[in-house]
Parts: sequence; C-alpha cells; structure tokens
Amino acid sequence: MVVHVTRSAGLIGRERQLADLREAYAIARAGEPVTVLVGGEAGIGKTRLTEEFAAEVASDGARAVVGQSVPLDGEGPAFAPLVGALRGLQAEFGADRLLELAGPGGDVLAGLVPELGVAPAAGPESRGRLYEVVTSLFERVAADRPLVVLLEDLQWADSPTRDLLRFVVRGVRDAQLMILATYRTDELHRGHPLRPVLAELDRLRQVRRIDLPRLDADEVVLQLRELLGQPPERSHVDRIVRRSEGIPFFVEELAHADDCGDLPGSLRDLLLVRVEPLSEETQRLLRLMSAAGNRVEHAVLELVAQEWTGPLETPLREAVSAGVIVVDGDGYAFRHALLREALHEDMLPGEHARMHARYARALEEHPELMPNTPTAAEVAHHWYSAHDVERAFAWSLTAADELVRSYAHATAQQLLERALELWDQVAEPERVAGRDRLDVLIRAATEAYAAAEFERTLSLVKEGLRLVDRATDPARAGWLLAHLGIVKNRLGRSGAIEALMEARELIPAEPSVQRAEALDWLATMLMLDWRFDESLEAADEAERIATVVGLDRVVASAQITRGSAWMHMGDAERALTELRRAGPAAVAEPDHLHRYYVNLSDAYTLLGRHRESVDVATEGYEHARKLGRKRTSGVVLAGNAAEPMLALGDWERAERMIERGLELVPPPNHERHMIGLQAWLALWRGDVDAAAAAVERLRTGMTRRVVLPQDSRLVARLEADVAFAQGDVERAWAAVVAEAGNHSGATVPGYDLPLAFAGAQALGARIRAAGSVAGFGPDGDWLRALVRRAAHGWPVTVWTVLADAELAGAGLVDVSMLGPDGAELAGVGVPGTDAAGVRLAGSAGPGPAMAVVDGPSGADRTVAAWDRALAALRAAEGPVHLVPYAALRLGEALVEAGERDRALDTLRQGAAAADALGAALFRGWIDAFSRRAQLPLVSGVPSAASGSGNGSGLTVREHEVLRLVAAGRSNREIGEELFISAKTASVHVSNILAKLGASGRGEAAAIAHRDGLLDTAAS
Repeated sequence: MVVHVTRSAGLIGRERQLADLREAYAIARAGEPVTVLVGGEAGIGKTRLTEEFAAEVASDGARAVVGQSVPLDGEGPAFAPLVGALRGLQAEFGADRLLELAGPGGDVLAGLVPELGVAPAAGPESRGRLYEVVTSLFERVAADRPLVVLLEDLQWADSPTRDLLRFVVRGVRDAQLMILATYRTDELHRGHPLRPVLAELDRLRQVRRIDLPRLDADEVVLQLRELLGQPPERSHVDRIVRRSEGIPFFVEELAHADDCGDLPGSLRDLLLVRVEPLSEETQRLLRLMSAAGNRVEHAVLELVAQEWTGPLETPLREAVSAGVIVVDGDGYAFRHALLREALHEDMLPGEHARMHARYARALEEHPELMPNTPTAAEVAHHWYSAHDVERAFAWSLTAADELVRSYAHATAQQLLERALELWDQVAEPERVAGRDRLDVLIRAATEAYAAAEFERTLSLVKEGLRLVDRATDPARAGWLLAHLGIVKNRLGRSGAIEALMEARELIPAEPSVQRAEALDWLATMLMLDWRFDESLEAADEAERIATVVGLDRVVASAQITRGSAWMHMGDAERALTELRRAGPAAVAEPDHLHRYYVNLSDAYTLLGRHRESVDVATEGYEHARKLGRKRTSGVVLAGNAAEPMLALGDWERAERMIERGLELVPPPNHERHMIGLQAWLALWRGDVDAAAAAVERLRTGMTRRVVLPQDSRLVARLEADVAFAQGDVERAWAAVVAEAGNHSGATVPGYDLPLAFAGAQALGARIRAAGSVAGFGPDGDWLRALVRRAAHGWPVTVWTVLADAELAGAGLVDVSMLGPDGAELAGVGVPGTDAAGVRLAGSAGPGPAMAVVDGPSGADRTVAAWDRALAALRAAEGPVHLVPYAALRLGEALVEAGERDRALDTLRQGAAAADALGAALFRGWIDAFSRRAQLPLVSGVPSAASGSGNGSGLTVREHEVLRLVAAGRSNREIGEELFISAKTASVHVSNILAKLGASGRGEAAAIAHRDGLLDTAAS
C-alpha cells in the first residue's frame, strides 16, 4: 500500500515546553527581560518549536526577529545570528530609525550591517562599544512592545557571538525582551566552547533552560497519523518507533522511507533516502549547495553551477518538491541541517575540493553577488576546504582585516593563526603577507588580547618571545615583553612588573608610541603595587615621551597614575590637583574616561569626602552613558559610588548598584571590591554568616591570583570585622597583623588607618576581657607605630580618633597623637610631664608616648575618648554605621563611670541611629548591653513587662515590610513590591522578628495588629 506522506506534522508532544515558553514570554511582556535556552539533539524539533512560538507571539503583537548561526567551523561571517536579527529590525524600522534607536555610538552597527553607513575605525574598545549598542538597541526596541530575538544553532556560533550573548543577557534591564536561543546538545563535546557559556548563563536568575526530550511511543503514533493523514499500520508503527528512537525528524524521514519500501541501515542512508530517487543532476546540485552551508543565494548558486547546460529551474523545482530544500527569500535553504550535513559528507574527496573551489572563485571574482555581507572569511574557508594552500593563506590574512572592522577580534585571531599554520606550506609567505612570521604572530596576539582571550594571548606572546632575537630586534622583543606584562596582570599571574621592566630596558630610548605605552603600563602597575617612587619615575618619563609623540591619552594616564600615587603617599591636595589636571584629556579619550573618574572618586572616598565622591562617580557614569558605555565603564563607576553611599547611609541605593555591578561581571579587582562592600552591608545588617561566606570566597580567589595590596587590605579588614562580630578577637587581630606586616615598606593612610582601627577593636576587646592592660605589650606598641606612620600629615582624623578611643577604653592613651588640646581634653599632661593621677610610660626613647591611667579617673578619660570619637563621626560625612557602635562604647564607659542617666540617653540615640540604617548587628549589641546594664530602652524593643505598643523601634522601611508580612507576602513578593532583593527583604524580616521578640512571621503579624503597628506604618 502506498500512502502519501505530507511535508510535516503538527507540533506533537511539546505542550509542556510550549507552556514554559509562554510563561517566560509573560514575564518579558511584564517588563522583566528573560532568556530561554532550548537544547536538544539534532532533529529533536528545536526549530519547529521556536518557530511555532515566534509565530504565536507575533500574532499577539510582539516583534520577532531571527538570526541563524553558520556551520563554517567558526570561520564564517562575524556575529552571523546577530546580523540576521539586526537585518530583521532594519527591515521594519529603516536604517535611520534603527541608528536612532541604537543611541550613542550606534554607528558601530555599520561594521555588521554595511547598509547602515560607514563604521568607525576599530580600536581597543570597539568590541565593548558594539556590545553596549546592541544591548541598548534591544532595550529601546522592546520599550513599546515585546521583542523576541531568536538565535538558532549556537553550537556553530563564533566566539564574538557567544561573548555578545553573555553581555546582552546580563546587561539588558527593564525591557519587554525575550531572547530565545537554540543549540544541539549532541554536539557539545567536553571541550566545546559553548559549554562554559551555558554554565555561566544557567546561574543567572533571568535565564531558563528547556531541554527537548524524545517522543514516546504514543507521541510517535500521533506524529505518524498526521504525516500519513490516516491511522498507520501496526507493523509500520512498531518499526518506526524502534528505529526513530523518538526523534521527530527521523520519524518523518522513516515514514517517507517506509513508504518507499525498505528501511535504511544507517543514519546517513536514512537522511539520503529522500535524495536518492531524484535525478543525478539534482543530486549533484544539492551536493554543490551543501558546500555553501545551510543557505545559498540564488545569484551565487547560478554562477557556481554555470557548467550545467540546462537551466537551474528544473533541478531546483525537483528538490523543492521532494522536500529537501525550501525557498528562502532570494535563495534556498536546506529543510534541515542534518540533510545538508549528510550530503556534504557524501561527497568524494576530489568532488569536495572542486565544489568548495567553485564557491571560493565565484565570491573572489564577484563579491558584488553578496554586497551586504563580508565575504573574505567565506572565501578563506572555501579555499582552505579546497586544499588550495596559497589562496587560503592570502585570504585568511585578508579576512582577518575584514573581521577586525566587524569587531570580531577572536575570529580574526583564529584566521591569523590559520595563516601561521600554513606559513611553511606557502612558497613566498613574507611576500604574500607583506610582513614576516613574527609580525603575523604579534598581530594574532593583539587580536586575541582585544577579544579578551588572555590565556591564548599569553601563549602567542610566549611563542613570539621564543622566536625573537632580543639582541638584533630589541623593539619587537620589548613589545612582546610589555604585552607579556599586561596579560599576566590581567590573569593575576606573577612576573608582570618584571616583564615590563625588562621591556623598558629593551625598547629603544628614543621617543616612540611603544615606549610611551610600555612606560605608562609599568607606572600604573607599580602604583597599584604601592611602589610609589618607582611609579612616579616611570610616569614622568611616559608623560615626556607621550608629549613628544602626541599621545594625549598617555599624558592623561600618567597624570592619573601620578595623582593616585601621591594620594596613597598621603599628599592629598597635591594629588587632587594632579588628578583634576588629567580631567580634560581623559574625558576626551573614552578609553581613559572611566579610569579618571574611578581614581578621582576613590581619592575623595579615601579622604572621607563621600558626597563629592558620589558626585564624581555619578558624573563619570553620565559621561559613560552618553558614549554608550554605561554597562562597561559605567557599571564600574556606579560600583565606585556604592562605597561612599554606604558611608553616607544610603544603603539601599548602594545595594542596588552593587548587585547590578556584580551581575555584569566587572574586572576582577572591581568585582572583589563589590563583593567586599556587599559583605559589609550584610554584616552590618546582621547577616554574619553571609559576610563570613564572602570572606571565604574572596580568600579562595586570592590563592589563585596575584592580589594588589589595596585588595588584600580590603579582605583583611573585612575578615577582621567578621571575626570581631563572631566574637573571635584573636582571629580578628591575626588578620590585621598578617596583612599590615606584608607591606611594611609602604604605609597608605587611606587603607592602613581603617585597618588599624579594626586591629584596635580587637586589641581593646582583648584587654577589656582580661580586665587589665598587662597584655598590651608589643602588640600595642606595633599598632601605635602603624597609626602614627599612617596618620602623619593625613587630613582625615576620624580613624585615628576611633583607634585611640578603643585603646583608651582599656585605660591607655597615646597622648603624643592628641596634641596639647587633645591631652588637655583627656585630662592628661603632654608627654614627659606629670599630671595628677597619671603615670607616663614611654616618654623617653623612640617609641610612642603612652599614658597608662591609674585610679578612678581612668573611666572619665575613657568617656572623654569616646565622646571625641562620637563627635568626630557626627561631624564627618561617615562612616555612619560606626555612630551606633561608638554610642555603644560610650554608653559602656558611662555606665562604668556611674553616669547611668547619660548612658541610657546615649544608648537610645545609638539604637535610633542603628534603626534608621537598618544596622541590626549594632542594634543587637546595644540591646544586649542595655539588658545586662538593666537600662531598658523604652524607645526600642517593647518588652512584655512594659506593655509598650508604640515604641517598636522599627525603621520606616521595616514598617513597610511588616505591613506586607502581615498580608502574607513572601520575601520575593515583598522584594518585588518594594523594589529590593528577596535577600534584603529576608534581612528586614529577621530584624523585625528580633525587635518584636516574635518567633515567626505569624506571631509578628499578630503583634503588629495587637499593638497598632500597621496603623503606624500606614500613617
């Protein structure tokens, strides 16, 4: 019995997956971008599912654009799937409107879509600008109605496409955007480059994964019923179920094969069953088409197939009628990629080479056939597949230039390496290339670095150093060593500075771009390594040479380095003057813009001028946004604003910036900084475990990389704070000593004074626990010496006063640090003199002048020290989180001095300050001490005895959270309504339970209703 087999069946067995896509689309339509990764074996129905879904949402009013990856071993047109999507948008909006939607820097899109104009020259930051522009374009297009971007067959995507996908998924915000990407799971071998990308995306909350399973037997029967148009015979069903193994494409092919009589013995035979009945002329044409990839333009095919005596219409019509190919715009596409692969593999070796050569020759001689698509990479691919070494070599070099203009640096690097692979097989490679082998290798290393392929860059640079003769070619040897240094720095490897120093010795001393850049890199790394004198020397020479050769960006960079070095050395005003001097040139040079603003805002933070720091970082962010760099340079600047915001008490805004910054994966040093800030915020809010986990994460990362002193200082201080909060005073002290001892040659006030305060907290707690100063000894002397060195000439006194108060709390005052006025305030004579009730120690010799307070006046001096500390904190712009801490310490001292009424008032003020911030850690300490001291905080947590109902001690935000808790909302729902993270909502709920003395959310709601707290929240 012969039964007609239709083209394809309906969507069988995919109801759940289609429902998942609809659910994701609903999220996107609500304004929260979502990405769905659809994986499955070849033939499983990924394209069918996504096309059905795209048609459905398009009928619902959404825009849907499609891009297809090209199976040319990563050597095809750059960003192929993105180009397809962009062309879909261009068809709707037109070139002018599309560029307008792309925003600042939108002209970079012309590098991918030539119809949009002339692309700007490619530079070091071109790739980042392209990623920013694409992300902004998708956001703006998806602002008024949903946009679905379908990217097919990611397993074939080139490296730039994979990087861009990562960037867009992380970068897009507040848009009705759904990215739908498909990939073949059976092609993802262990080393496939897509695997780590998928693993990274899987960890993001906005990403969902859908895996398409094989059909079960009942679903195969349903598919056969639709294909055949009638119930299938049982014998056919059993054979097809067994042989297809539930893969829909195989079911369709087997239904066709079974209709023809015999079932094939192999997969390749199965795929070729539909082709075998066709004429020899049609089969030959199909094999020729398979050499082009999944799709070929009609004009190209006509030229390549011109040896056919008859017209193409006849074989093409036969292939279309047989369901092997489909008409696709001005060309033809294979109905399924597996068919194309089987045909391509079915060619004989000689036939394979001849057919690829035809395409190469046609595109080489007639590039006008594909006027809107860069063709050099395809020509190179075809000549390489045709085994024409000479032409493959030449076109690989040409294609590399073309790809750089399209910002596909990684693919350009691959083709340059292909040229290096072919070098020894070419008759006159230097004549063809116009350069020697080392130059090509250096170019490959340059493109690898531009593509952020740092490990590969390192390998290429090392190979170049093996080939170069340092004695006869010092300039190129120096260039390679300079890049070895910057790549090692990027990777956190040792030896970066040493490589740059060697480069300085090798690169000729006369003015040149290479020497200026190498010296600039060296000066920057020396400054970051706190080798300031050497850094200043290198920066001076870099600026002199850059001025001669006209490199304004290097002049600005040297000024930034010099200003930062002076800031770290404690010369604040001179540093600020120099940093501001770099401003105009830095702002005019986008590549240096973010460094200028980051360093200037950091300088203000170190000086405690937090409002100015926020202003500078915000101004820098606006510049970055106008240049289309808000997600790269801008996110670092936004993160740089978070630290002064925390100091000022603007915690929720800072938290949003930190979380956003971490989502976009900033450079390692900035990521470490943001993780530290996030950990401190968690600690101050009372989540000690989260802060401890962050310390562990940071310490683990530090074992694998060379860590800058400023980063290790940050982690040591955080570790000390966490240990102190956990009550492990000795571990806190050890963290401070281990870190400060690592860089004894350089004392940096902005970093060392906060660290010294952490050490003073630990040492003070140790002495208070011992009940005497007997244990002060060498540890105290060492800490005092550190503070004295760091504080010398530094205008910020708050950390010094705090450290002094901690040690004065043990009856110990460093009067040499206070000066006559401070000593008088403390009731202590100046060094070397007697004062009533005071025994001076250390007034002679090289050590600090210490006053150990004897007798009952010691408590008074402790009170005076914490009075000064609290006054200093209130007078400064922060850090405000230490106000409740200082109030606690002052309250303790006042109780010891017998001033209970004043102690109660001070503790209440500290509790109010902690509540205003949401600083549960310090509020808990204040509550614990007030209970021990029997000083009830009637304005704080209501007790059962007091029956107080109005003094909940809740902050305004906690009242808002309590209202939603009482309404039965989850942490996630609370976060969505209040525009905070679910984790932050959880911290607020924990604080509320502690303050209300409730055991759970239900009891908290009951207390809130009983005591009228919901009415308070509403008012």
